Amino acid sequence: MSVLYVLVAIIILGVIVAVHEFGHYLMGRLTGMGILEYSIGFGPKLFGFERNGIKYSLRLIPLGGYCAFLGEDEDVAGDPRAMRNQPVWKRFLTVASGPLMNFVLAFVATVALIWGYGMYESAPIVHSLVEGSAAEQAGLEPEDVIVAVNGEQISMDAEGQALLISRIQASGDEDEIVLDVQRGEEQLQFSIAPQINPETGVRQIGIMLGTIPVRFGLLQSIALSGRTMKEMTGLMLESLKMLFTSREALDQTMGPVGIISTVSQTVRQGFDMVLNWVVIISLNLGIMNLLPVPGLDGGRLLFLIIEGIRRKPIPTEKEAWVHAGGILLLVGLIIIITYKDIVRIITGG
Repeated sequence: MSVLYVLVAIIILGVIVAVHEFGHYLMGRLTGMGILEYSIGFGPKLFGFERNGIKYSLRLIPLGGYCAFLGEDEDVAGDPRAMRNQPVWKRFLTVASGPLMNFVLAFVATVALIWGYGMYESAPIVHSLVEGSAAEQAGLEPEDVIVAVNGEQISMDAEGQALLISRIQASGDEDEIVLDVQRGEEQLQFSIAPQINPETGVRQIGIMLGTIPVRFGLLQSIALSGRTMKEMTGLMLESLKMLFTSREALDQTMGPVGIISTVSQTVRQGFDMVLNWVVIISLNLGIMNLLPVPGLDGGRLLFLIIEGIRRKPIPTEKEAWVHAGGILLLVGLIIIITYKDIVRIITGG
């Protein structure tokens, strides 16, 4: 594992978390809240300056950052700039803007990924063949492009792949299907008798179909990014549900060490992999931070909702203790996950 790739992975993770904190910072400035410091990184300060009463700093450990508000966890009587003296709606927007920025970053990275590199879409292309299958015996080969089935032209997209599959499955016991195939510069034709898979009861010829890269314009990329984000969010929510119901899902969960290790191994594959990880990590961070867990943004949002319903704030000391307890539990969980990450890296598991 190259030190350079590890550093790149650390920077990627740090930028994603810093963008999260910038969301809090930006909305805090817009709503007139007093900000004490905006920091990129943790630990000893490497560089810093002060402007308009706000400290800006760059710190040694680039795994995130923070935005410290005046009166965030303590009462500052008489100061209208203090966070706890602001209306509930302003505090709600400021807290929610951190996760929101993660969704924005994930969306922008998705647009850049689709626009710059395209997407892989299902197509009637032979990816691989089952050994001894009817297709292999007939002479089909990987990368063959199936352009027609029984004389019916097939489009080079997911609909064409679906049409091919439906025609194979609809064939009768004695039927053979005729496939027109493009192989390089050659036009070939094969007659193949589909066979019933005894496990599924479905007719097949023994091929795994593949995908093709498709490029899109900017407007198409934006539209596709919205759909892609929606699908990914659904998958992540399902994974999150499994995290609380499956021991295997918990064992596979990665912390900062595991993420850095995995990202550093894929960064060398190209900038598209960097963008891919930005999307995954940023979207995950946004979703996780909206969970109603004390210590996370979602926990603070829950307290603000309760305050809005009660029309009076929860005592500062009580809320602080609840968040402190949540943070301790989260730190404990991170330590456990980090230990598992290190063991996984050492053992190669």
